[in-house]
Amino acid sequence: MALRKEAHRTKLLDTAVRIFGKRGYHAATVPMIVRASGSSTGSFYFYFRNKEDVFAAALQRFGERIAEALNAAIAAAGENPLHQMRAAVERLVLFMAENPDEARILIVESSGLGPRLEQLRRKIVHSHARSVERALAQLRPTLPPLDPALMSRCWVGSVYESVFHWLEQVGGRRQPAKKVASAVADFNLRGIGAL
Repeated sequence: MALRKEAHRTKLLDTAVRIFGKRGYHAATVPMIVRASGSSTGSFYFYFRNKEDVFAAALQRFGERIAEALNAAIAAAGENPLHQMRAAVERLVLFMAENPDEARILIVESSGLGPRLEQLRRKIVHSHARSVERALAQLRPTLPPLDPALMSRCWVGSVYESVFHWLEQVGGRRQPAKKVASAVADFNLRGIGAL
């Protein structure tokens, strides 16, 4: 019974992600989510209080999935902090490219939607920036003088803005995600004086 309930919640959440990713937060409605998921309004409200609640759940789940992907990439990169930083940037770009609806929710749709959603979005971005800041602090003796807190925000901002630009490109004009990931990693490493 518990597995069936979780599967039903997941189906509603996956459907909401697709609708939010394609239509945006404001154009999406609970009836659209219910209809597209083949569920009922009662089922929706059993799992989520409202549209903001299902959006928050989608945002939180994506943040958790990003963290798992980044941790795996960093672990696979070995002990060198610069290799870990490159691996993290490339994996973040590729992960968002592999999940464009969720990336759009995080990068585009979640901004300015009220305190609860803004706090969730900021928590995800801040987590990435803190990781970069720790790595920069560790590398400080080998790099040109820099402010790790400021540079970490520049680092994360370049990733997010590059993914946003990539998401906005249409069809054949969109560069391969792997090429974008490598270019962003090179840019960031040059920016801290590591290349």
